[in-house]
Amino acid sequence: MLIHNKTVWIYDIESFPNCFSCTCKNTETKEIKTFEISSRKNQYDQLFSLFIDSSKKLFCGYNNKGYDDLIMNYLIEYYRVFATSPYNAICSSVKHMSDIIVSAKTKEDKDRFIHYQYLNYFESMDLLRMMFSSKLRVGLKEMQITMFYPNVQEYDGDFDSPIPDSEIDHMIEYNMNDVNSTEELLYRLKDKGEIDVRLFMENEYGINALSMDSVKFGEEMLLDQYCKKTGLDKQYVKTLRSPMDYVPLKDVILPFIKYKNPILQDVLEEMRQQVVPTKKELIPKGQKAYEKRFYISKTRYSVGVGGIHSINTPEIFVPKEDEYIGHADVTSMYPSFIVQYGWVPRQLGKEFWTIYTHVYHERIEAKHSGAKTKSTALKLVLNSVTGKMQQEASWMYDPFTVFKIRINGQLVLLMLVDRLLALNCRIVQVNTDGVMYVAKRVDKDRIQEAIHEVERLTKLGFETDNYEAFYQYAVNDYFGVKEGYSQSKDPKLIEKKGMFITEAKLGKGLAPLVIPKAVINYFLTKQDVSEFIKSDRDIRDFLMTQRVDRKFKVLYGDEPVVRMNRYYASEGGRCLYKKNKETGQVYNLLATTGVKILNKFDKEPIENRKINYRYYSSQARKIIENLVCRQLELF
Repeated sequence: MLIHNKTVWIYDIESFPNCFSCTCKNTETKEIKTFEISSRKNQYDQLFSLFIDSSKKLFCGYNNKGYDDLIMNYLIEYYRVFATSPYNAICSSVKHMSDIIVSAKTKEDKDRFIHYQYLNYFESMDLLRMMFSSKLRVGLKEMQITMFYPNVQEYDGDFDSPIPDSEIDHMIEYNMNDVNSTEELLYRLKDKGEIDVRLFMENEYGINALSMDSVKFGEEMLLDQYCKKTGLDKQYVKTLRSPMDYVPLKDVILPFIKYKNPILQDVLEEMRQQVVPTKKELIPKGQKAYEKRFYISKTRYSVGVGGIHSINTPEIFVPKEDEYIGHADVTSMYPSFIVQYGWVPRQLGKEFWTIYTHVYHERIEAKHSGAKTKSTALKLVLNSVTGKMQQEASWMYDPFTVFKIRINGQLVLLMLVDRLLALNCRIVQVNTDGVMYVAKRVDKDRIQEAIHEVERLTKLGFETDNYEAFYQYAVNDYFGVKEGYSQSKDPKLIEKKGMFITEAKLGKGLAPLVIPKAVINYFLTKQDVSEFIKSDRDIRDFLMTQRVDRKFKVLYGDEPVVRMNRYYASEGGRCLYKKNKETGQVYNLLATTGVKILNKFDKEPIENRKINYRYYSSQARKIIENLVCRQLELF
């Protein structure tokens, strides 16, 4: 792969008190180079030469900006010392630096190596930082599991102890596996458009976005544009804030928010009386900043600081011949509020609104013209702002304004609910920016007029679509059959969320995909789940994992195994346990069945794997029974 007209080299390092290893792979030629500094060989000069001659190379890793790059910069900076040092002196020094980086928790700790973060001996990109913000990052092993990578390999040696010479080749094999999986991840992100979006940001706005998640590059782009427009210094702008410890909600609620339903009138009046804290430390322990729960027409709702959502139990919605299931959601709700009402961080003023509005209209134009990469990039920029308005560390911090956006967003949806209830609609669910309902077909024009009325009052737009059926386990766990599926059987018309998603999401955990596949298929075709599950020939659909904290060790029966494992329910398998290292307490990771660990894919025929089909079928039937039994209770 070429980026910036440079060949991408994937790399990863390992450090021991007596050994240092670096594996590099050329993504164009597929050539792999391994460099070792140990009692067996000292390839420091060759390693130095590869990285220092980097004018036509772009190095890529997973968390390399947080670790590998720092070590390599350290090795390069002290070339004159290390070039004449014995292997053990180099390894000991590098291991000391490695320990400082890995154990750093405070700012003072990080200041000890921050110098090496900003050296520019070579250009690099970090896939971990591209994919996740700092709070959501996951390790490469978890990534390998959700990628269905053929070999989930975790080194089981002690990095703090000298590695025996006889184990070095095994360690390098592990190192190489990490490099190969990182390369595959790079190509997947390329196919998903993630690389192109960031290259667009670089080419269009000069933002070095390859190692940034979308919120980060959105923030950087807006900061750059704001400083250019105002002439203000970036470092000064980064100090700006509009802090507010408590927000009186009466000061944020729009004046035209009104309801006919008496319950909604009471909710609105109570909300106007609230003075809500904006920081966690100001909220009494065990409480929420503000939440109100209430019933209307057998549907329970929750509104407050955390957003609006209905509180749903399992239920099936299939409209009668004279009914339809409709859905209306606000188009780009938060960006639309910002543009229509000028609700930008108060410390940034009209100039920021002008910039944001320009990006908003550019994005709409790009979407309509089919410029997909530009449209996606600018959408991510627009969506980055409301989150940053809640973060005290951000120059966009303004809790008062973000409360305006979030509170009024909820109240606008309730304006639509109010009108739908008056038209005898049944509310299926309300969540974040949309309302789903069951209505009579004869009322369709009146319902559309009600939606248009809310649009005129709020200056927001709604997008609408219809469903043939909707299967709801909870507000964020459902699948819906969109209108047109019966004729086309187009799988794109099946909308899935939460427990019904049938594709693994990178870095988001792994549950058996065969279960939601069997449940969805049952409701669409009435095929028995056992029959469907036994007909699935893809072992990947049966695999699962569970994140295990480092305070536990993992046992497969009585045998210690690595912490991160990929496994399936098996009639011939042993139980998988986690054992607390301090208390000795033991927990079964899958209580009702033994499992077979499958960290490394093999060619074993699926009929020989002794899959515990009863486990998967029972899990699928539980979901179906909860949906069907709840449906019977309603009637």
